[in-house]
Amino acid sequence: MAHNPVTGHHRPDGPIHHWDGWNAAIEHALAQTGWDRGTHNNVKVELTANIEVVNPGRIVEYVVTLTPPGP
Repeated sequence: MAHNPVTGHHRPDGPIHHWDGWNAAIEHALAQTGWDRGTHNNVKVELTANIEVVNPGRIVEYVVTLTPPGP
C-alpha cells in the first residue's frame, strides 16, 4: 500500500525552545499518518517554519512533513 506525505503543525502560544515546537509538530504528523503499523525505513523528515519578521523575529508555526520512501 502506497503512503502519502503527511504534514504536522504546531502554533505556540508564546516563546518556546525551537526543538519543542518541532517535536510537537512531529507528534502531530505521526498521529495523522494512517500508515500500517510497523517500522517504516528511510522516511524523509522535513522541518520548516512560518516566521514573523520583527526585531527580533519569531517562529509563529512549526511545520513537519513526513514523506515515505518511493516504490
